[in-house]
Amino acid sequence: MAKRCEVWVRSFCQCSGLCACMAALCCAVAASIFIYVAGDGAGNGPAPAAVAYKCTSDLYFGRVLKPEQKGLAIDDTTFHECGHAIPRMWPNTQAPLTSLRLFKAWDKAWPDGGRVEAWSQLEVVVREGQMQVLVGTQVTCDEQDDDRDWRLVKQLVQVLGRQHVMGIAVGNELELLQFKENVSTECIQRMWKGGYFLRKLSERAADLDHLDGFDNVPLTSVFGGYILSGSPFVETPGAMVQTFLREALKMCATSRHQWVFALNIYPYFATNNVLDPGTTDQCTGSLQSDLCFSKGCNLPSTIQLMRQKMSPLDFLMRAAETLYVYGFLWAARTASCGSGKLAGLHRRQVLHW
Repeated sequence: MAKRCEVWVRSFCQCSGLCACMAALCCAVAASIFIYVAGDGAGNGPAPAAVAYKCTSDLYFGRVLKPEQKGLAIDDTTFHECGHAIPRMWPNTQAPLTSLRLFKAWDKAWPDGGRVEAWSQLEVVVREGQMQVLVGTQVTCDEQDDDRDWRLVKQLVQVLGRQHVMGIAVGNELELLQFKENVSTECIQRMWKGGYFLRKLSERAADLDHLDGFDNVPLTSVFGGYILSGSPFVETPGAMVQTFLREALKMCATSRHQWVFALNIYPYFATNNVLDPGTTDQCTGSLQSDLCFSKGCNLPSTIQLMRQKMSPLDFLMRAAETLYVYGFLWAARTASCGSGKLAGLHRRQVLHW
């Protein structure tokens, strides 16, 4: 476009050196305006404004109890393909969403040309909704890829702004890494006994200390229910969670970062879920325990157990009694004892809890 513009300008003047300079300047400005308005054809133009996503339904869950303490995890497909459709309200309610969980800044398998637009759409949703986001960063046995992921996380949190970052989650359910296929014994040993996990946490904290405004962002690592099998937490060669948490708390105690405990709880995966006696396809008893939120039910009991196990570490904690709980919404297509109707019932109960 700039070349065509220059030819057009030259046709209107007897070109001297001054004219050539003016032509170049005018064309550069015109080209910049064109790219800003229309994009450059390579995905580098401005992202379209994120229009508030709405869905209509005749199902209404009513008032949401303590919505400021609840949030949604954003799935990968929504994030990288249709960020404009990230909900701003709790589905089937009139209550605004106040927090989101993001598992990653960008997956290396996704086309990088869409990253800026997806981030822009997320930023608009978060800013206009005054939301906070827990941003995850991976910890694997591939240090080069872990550092690539972290560089993107640092860029994304600066796009969102400190006021919209709830915390940074370093690693997810690493206690289960030992059970995954194609994960070597050497990888597990390096992760735990070799101190790789702790080193990455320390490096991430140090990097945040040098990001303007992020030296006090809360830190966490999200674990699953398997860690509760230890005393207080699991401590085996394949999952040295007790050691990790102690060292993480010590590190945060000497910095401005607060450590936050985080636990994924999936009631439909509970090991005490069994079929009703004398049946081969009924699980009424287990469903009652999994779906309720009263004392003695699955979720409240697991949270209570987690808090009890946090207590022995109190002497290392600096007002770090916050516990993030994730994953407990009933997934309709995941559990054999589940259904879409049960999923709806469970979501209603979560919102009224």
